[in-house]
Amino acid sequence: HSSGHTMQVEDQFSFYSLLNEFFSSKLNIVLTLICAYLIYRLFKKSSSDDSEDVEIIKIPEPLQPHDMTLDELRKYDGKGEDGRICIGVNGKVYDCSKGRRFYGPDGPYASFAGHDATRALADFDVTAIKDEWDECLDLTAAQKASVQEWEMQFSERYDLVGKLVKELPPFELKQELGDQKTNDVDKEVCYHGLMACMCDLSDVCKVNSVISVLK
Repeated sequence: HSSGHTMQVEDQFSFYSLLNEFFSSKLNIVLTLICAYLIYRLFKKSSSDDSEDVEIIKIPEPLQPHDMTLDELRKYDGKGEDGRICIGVNGKVYDCSKGRRFYGPDGPYASFAGHDATRALADFDVTAIKDEWDECLDLTAAQKASVQEWEMQFSERYDLVGKLVKELPPFELKQELGDQKTNDVDKEVCYHGLMACMCDLSDVCKVNSVISVLK
């Protein structure tokens, strides 16, 4: 027991001796303080970066399912008031608003927003975006396979709005313009109804006049 106690005392003595020797040098103290400061700065920067990465994204209400033309698709480029982002992929339109970090105005794939990204996804070239209608008939089998893989990823992550079409069928155009025409129709009905009432009132007045004359 005494030998074990002696060894323990010797270990403690050697440890304190080492500390005393280390802190007796001003250079060692300065270096220790510098290391502690650098570790503190590194930890603080890491914490602030993590907090900055947490971005609150306001996702607009889901769109009613419907087919879209390129003209309508261009409206959803992430720069509108609601920040909605829609992207065309392989003949379909997806609402990618919750992917604003990637497809928003400041994102790495901002060129996809409000466009048909099919050709760009075929080779993953963010500059291969066209404003006009693109059938993508010249894509190779490998490019088509790549597009299909991207389409699957979009379908798993984002809501499908509808098909991307060159133009809307006539009945859908009528439906789209229906609300605009409704107000004009209502005004016309009210006008004719008022005129009819005036005519009826005029006829009543004439009858009353005839009756008064006969009396």
